[in-house]
Amino acid sequence: MDDLANTEAAAAKPRILFVDDEPRILVALKALFRRDYDVLTAGSGEAALEILRDGDVDVVVSDQRMPEMTGVEVLRSAKSLRPRAIRVLLTGYSDLSAILAAINDGEIFRFINKPWSNVDLRQTIAAAVKASSVDHVELAAEEDPTEKVYVPGVDDIGTLILDDDEATRNTLQRVLGRERAVYSAKNLDEGLEVLEKHKIGVIITELTVGGERVIDLLSALRQHHPSLVAIVLTGQSDAEQGIDLINRGQIYRFLNKPISEGLLRGSVNLAMRRFEILQKNPAQTLRLAAEAAPPAANDSRGVFKRIGRLFGLTA
Repeated sequence: MDDLANTEAAAAKPRILFVDDEPRILVALKALFRRDYDVLTAGSGEAALEILRDGDVDVVVSDQRMPEMTGVEVLRSAKSLRPRAIRVLLTGYSDLSAILAAINDGEIFRFINKPWSNVDLRQTIAAAVKASSVDHVELAAEEDPTEKVYVPGVDDIGTLILDDDEATRNTLQRVLGRERAVYSAKNLDEGLEVLEKHKIGVIITELTVGGERVIDLLSALRQHHPSLVAIVLTGQSDAEQGIDLINRGQIYRFLNKPISEGLLRGSVNLAMRRFEILQKNPAQTLRLAAEAAPPAANDSRGVFKRIGRLFGLTA
């Protein structure tokens, strides 16, 4: 009876899979979480994929730097095998290529820096478990998301380009304006004015605009307008900002300048499809829940309050 009770209790707990090639780290993680979760461990990427093929999990947490298969590769495969599972990457600021690949290919829920704080790690895992309670909704299998298809009620929604480079704004306006309403702004104030006047589903932004980082804007939008989809298009490479953009802004893509017209249009079409899914399935926004930043510490220009007024009644 005790064995049966223990099995049923384990089955009732959320299931977390930790992947790391260092046994001592897996032992520490299991000790930290086994009281509240059903903890599985894998010492390699291939071992993790075998576990995922055999059964469902709620959260996959993988170290990036492992031999034979990186954490990004593990999470990319996890996305295919178990799309409902929330994906978390253990990494360092120096892993820039991994960070960018994880954003674009793995659709990561959080980055966790090593060494981590146990308190922060517990909070992150709890948020990931909560997000996993919502089933993932995919694009329709028969659709080619890179092809433009008119979607009533969605194609009436605009795209906002936020960039202080006039040539970039003009180019994006020309390429994207053929298919849908496109608005542009050269600084945060102009961007907020566009958001006040128009319905926006996708924002394409530089890392910094008019000398100001956009992370506070994206963080506030994620909290107050969670169905808006953000794409960063930048000529900069900044690992720390990349981590912030996921953890606080849950951006959809991180793209580098210069970009081909085909990749740009395809990325925006994908983003608009995601916006459509989030509009039709509001519960999906829970899977994109971002870290909440204290407004008082980061909001010297009132971005959070202004966006709160914009979307507080409708988001």
